[in-house]
Amino acid sequence: MKSKNIADAIGALLDDFFLIQKDINKVSNLYSVVIREVEVAMIQKVMNWASRNKTQAAKILGISRNTLSKKIQELQMETAINEK
Repeated sequence: MKSKNIADAIGALLDDFFLIQKDINKVSNLYSVVIREVEVAMIQKVMNWASRNKTQAAKILGISRNTLSKKIQELQMETAINEK
């Protein structure tokens, strides 16, 4: 999938998600699910690009190193970040 921007890419994925739902009325809490999954994917990708250097990753993300560390802990990503 080639998209011009992140919003287009996420929009296309959401279109696909809704197409495969058997009963759209059973979908709930979508906002929280999408935000969490996007955060996890974004942090994983940036950490990989930054060779797991939290200071560099935080700079790329535009957040402090402490905030990044807290996010990694909150999202229970410590193992995934340290293994790659």
